[in-house]
Amino acid sequence: MTRVRKEREYSRKTKMQLKPRFLNIQIIVTTILLSILIFPASASSVVSVELVSQEVHAGDDFEIYINITPSTAIAGAQLDLKFDSSVITVTNVEEGDFFDRNSVMSIFIPGTFDNQQGLISGLFAVTLGQAVIESPGNFAHITFTACDQAGESSISLSNVIISDASGNEVPVTVENSQVIVIGTSTTDTTEDASASSGGGGGGGGGDTGESTDNIELKEVNKLYITGNSDVTYNFDDSNNPVKTISYTSLKNAGFISSTIEILKDVSTTVSYKPEGLVYRNMNIWIGKAGYATESNMENMKISFAVHKKWVQVNNVKTTDIRLNRYHDNEWQILETEMTGEDNDFYFFEAKTPGFSPFAITADVASKNVTENEQINAASSYDDNDPVEQIEESELERVTDVASTSMSDKVSSAKLSQNSALVLFISISVVLFLQHRKCI
Repeated sequence: MTRVRKEREYSRKTKMQLKPRFLNIQIIVTTILLSILIFPASASSVVSVELVSQEVHAGDDFEIYINITPSTAIAGAQLDLKFDSSVITVTNVEEGDFFDRNSVMSIFIPGTFDNQQGLISGLFAVTLGQAVIESPGNFAHITFTACDQAGESSISLSNVIISDASGNEVPVTVENSQVIVIGTSTTDTTEDASASSGGGGGGGGGDTGESTDNIELKEVNKLYITGNSDVTYNFDDSNNPVKTISYTSLKNAGFISSTIEILKDVSTTVSYKPEGLVYRNMNIWIGKAGYATESNMENMKISFAVHKKWVQVNNVKTTDIRLNRYHDNEWQILETEMTGEDNDFYFFEAKTPGFSPFAITADVASKNVTENEQINAASSYDDNDPVEQIEESELERVTDVASTSMSDKVSSAKLSQNSALVLFISISVVLFLQHRKCI
């Protein structure tokens, strides 16, 4: 009996000792839950390094973009950037669009770069007048040059500080990147541009593979390209039938050039001519080789103009006109529609999956027009422009008709004179015979 009492007493004391411990644990857990519910963890702003391509060739220039995605309104940013100077070197630092906005006054300092230490230090920007920014954007874009040897370089951000309008630091998450230099390219830019007819691009005559003797006109336009934006290149030269090139950019790309080469004849980079009457042959490139791909852009369109006199002289319909693209060793007819007209031109728009050699043609397969009868607006531009050429052709046709008409009239006049002479002789003979009978 005594033993049972002792056991019960021991059990009671043990429970009394454990009860405070359980109470303390409950208090701690409750406090943590209340802290989470009442004071949720604040999200971090993200500062990231973005590359257009992770791989570059030795000796090539390439750009990186430092982007900011704020979780709260911010008014300033500063950072340093480290890289391997034995693999890549900095050539230029420029401001992006994050702080450079129409409604915001700001100061941007590109910092200083040291290609021996592999460091950009003191990259800084701040708004003025208590202005704040809440939407994502490109803080800076930096141009690098890959060295002559293969290798890898990390591109790392350090000393990153993001602040609000009061100068207080806000939480930040850093996303670094790296670039791979794969050695000297076995093909030069010319070969890259020619081989990229499925979607790449390149520069102009002399670096696209086109013979300079075949280039009549070259027009280049350069724009700064950001991600998720509509891009339109405008062309103003009256001898260039292409008026705009447009697409939707999917990624930040920095400055991208569009190049149009208007050709005297079919491109020297293609193996045969397109079918139909050719209005103009041309090469169109966007960016360097490898840029104009479906991972970087979509909804590519080309708008162009065709002179009305060319349509009239060649006796074609506007529904016969289309844009053709040379790709994978064959000409492809693109979806083309007429969008308008003015006193001198018909305007068209075509959708294209990429950029390469093109030709504006009219489908005349059912008209049986010979090559000699065709008036090609892209041939023989030594002295005259296409309109003058068409006018001269019309004049030649009118002259030919007039000459034929005059010849017919002269022949008819000669025939009438001969008939009158025969009639006169016949009458004279009859009168002479009648006179003899009377004698």
